[in-house]
Amino acid sequence: MIEPGKEAPTASAVFFLVAGPILWAAHLLVVYGVQSVTCAVGNSAVAPSVLIQASVVLVTLGAILLLCFGLFFPGRLAHMLGYEMPEPHNRTFSVRVERLLSLLSLMGVVWSGTSVFLIDVCGLLR
Repeated sequence: MIEPGKEAPTASAVFFLVAGPILWAAHLLVVYGVQSVTCAVGNSAVAPSVLIQASVVLVTLGAILLLCFGLFFPGRLAHMLGYEMPEPHNRTFSVRVERLLSLLSLMGVVWSGTSVFLIDVCGLLR
């Protein structure tokens, strides 16, 4: 039995487990927010497309780097979020869940990041 003072805070545990999906959601918000605003405000047919592609590539690369940090260094991520896992089997389970969700999120980030090169970025918004 774990002493009450030794248990990890619930909020940090949940945030550690779903750090990948939260980053994926933030990536989608930034990518589609920038695209919508740039297409609505932009007046040239070429400039907004180039600006959108550049911003999506930068945001996608940043999200990929952060997701890879969570995949390769889950202990550091847990420490940064204040999540200390006292029991070894809880640590193994938490790390596996975090890595799986981060890997799923990584695929989603790459998929949504590459879509900027496959379709017209302002086609439906004009």
